[in-house]
Amino acid sequence: MSNKTVYSSLIAILFSLVIANSACAQNENQNVKQEKSTLEAIGKGEVKIKPDVAYLTFAVETTSRTASEAVKNNAGKMKSVIDQLKSQIGKEDKISTSGYQLSPIYEYNESTRRSELIGYQASNQALVETKNLNELGNLIDSSTQVGANRIDSISFGTDKKDEYRRQALVEAVQDAKATAEIVAKAAGVKVVKILRISPSYDTPIPVYRDFIQTKALEAGAASTPIEPGEVTVSATVNINFEIE
Repeated sequence: MSNKTVYSSLIAILFSLVIANSACAQNENQNVKQEKSTLEAIGKGEVKIKPDVAYLTFAVETTSRTASEAVKNNAGKMKSVIDQLKSQIGKEDKISTSGYQLSPIYEYNESTRRSELIGYQASNQALVETKNLNELGNLIDSSTQVGANRIDSISFGTDKKDEYRRQALVEAVQDAKATAEIVAKAAGVKVVKILRISPSYDTPIPVYRDFIQTKALEAGAASTPIEPGEVTVSATVNINFEIE
């Protein structure tokens, strides 16, 4: 191969490298131009509503010398409680067993310095789901009169979760858009459009009411007052905006 041929080949290779580098630089410039300036905003929405369903947990506790006696006595009292509740709740309301426990009872003996078995305790819980919120006090009072000796919890919720979630989501989007506009204006830029949006829902927050256990009410006494309060349904959105 002559020197002239080698020289021509080197020139061709160098020329190819220059073109390749120019193409890469051009592509990089295009990529820089294609990158969009963005602004991310989080929006929150809340809807406070009057609850339309209540959940009450009634319990019967019995103690006896033997396990069989504790179970038998508990079953009789719980049946009376459930029968009473069923006679008061509506057709759409529900009653279900939410827990059952049988436990030995020990007592420390000072003489022997040992814990000795003295009996057994049976505990049965029934969950009542009712839409008649005006009768909650009467349910509590009547159940304690026929054998319930513990009210474990009272909470309130709603059956219209999806409807209220949609309302909360609309508020969350409006909140995110308002936040983005405020931030963009302060920064001297303009919101162009939404690039990405990610919604999320929060579980409706039930309202709980403490219940102080009392003895069965005497005839003619006022029923236990129960105030439902409000239930909060909330939603959150993450929105990525293009700005210029």
